[in-house]
Amino acid sequence: MAKKGILFKILGVVAGIAFMAAGFSERSSIAHMKSIGKPAVVDPISNYTKRKSIYTAEFSFTTEKGEKITAKHSFPSELVADFEAGRPVSVLYDPSHPHEFIFEKEKASWYMVLGGIAFAIAALLFA
Repeated sequence: MAKKGILFKILGVVAGIAFMAAGFSERSSIAHMKSIGKPAVVDPISNYTKRKSIYTAEFSFTTEKGEKITAKHSFPSELVADFEAGRPVSVLYDPSHPHEFIFEKEKASWYMVLGGIAFAIAALLFA
């Protein structure tokens, strides 16, 4: 019985660390794109899909070299009002890989990191 408890603690801590790593990776990715990204304005979108709290649409923009980029991408809920009002929405794209982009208003979240920490602590205390 004790071995089972230790196994659950180990698995819980490993899962917590994985969530923390994913959260830090996301934060690092967004910070990197904000430092190297080139700005562009996406063309207005005609529709988007919403599944749970994730919004997705197909976006098009033109790079500074004149290359037209079209890609399906998720976007933060904070941009819904801008899209529905027809306001310009800016992205930052990687000049070496322009299909990789983030929205200028996109912010890195601490939820994955904090959730991972909470999961690891809960596994140590309750498993």
